[in-house]
Amino acid sequence: MKDFENSLDTMLEKAFKTISNGVENTKSYFHTPTVCTFEGQDISARTVVLREFNEQERILRFHTDQRSPKIFQIRENNIATVHAYDQEEKIQIRLKGSIEIHHQDSITKNAWKNTREMSKECYSVKDSPSKEIDNPVEFDIDKNQIDREMGYENFAVNLFTFQYLEILYLKRSGHRRAMFKWDNDEIKKNWLIP
Repeated sequence: MKDFENSLDTMLEKAFKTISNGVENTKSYFHTPTVCTFEGQDISARTVVLREFNEQERILRFHTDQRSPKIFQIRENNIATVHAYDQEEKIQIRLKGSIEIHHQDSITKNAWKNTREMSKECYSVKDSPSKEIDNPVEFDIDKNQIDREMGYENFAVNLFTFQYLEILYLKRSGHRRAMFKWDNDEIKKNWLIP
């Protein structure tokens, strides 16, 4: 999209296209954005894989193991930020919103059905992520011994809905930064000093 940086509307369109491209394009920097949540008084950041983007509803979908500490953190405080930077396109996108956890419902059933077999293995490990262990070899996955479908019990879907989007585009002749804030059906658009 040429010369997108001189209009608020095309800046938003570029942001949405960039996020959407991250769903299927594994080489896109937006395929693996960083999600930041609260961990008590601290901030916890981790890389996730973007599985779906619903532009109309402003929802991003990620998968996680329901036994992981981040699930407990999100249940305590579901406010989150998603961030990614594409160093080739020189575009940074920051999103602010909240996460809704789904476990063993119609949303997880549909997502699980469309999850690759290799990814299903990750949810079949014998204990919870982040647990301290003595020997990592004990947790190696034996593809011949694993029942991938048993992993569904540990499979959760995180739906992140954002109300705020900020896009920064770096260019030699002058950077561009814009923010978009949704309040119900209203959208506030503004340029920001980069």
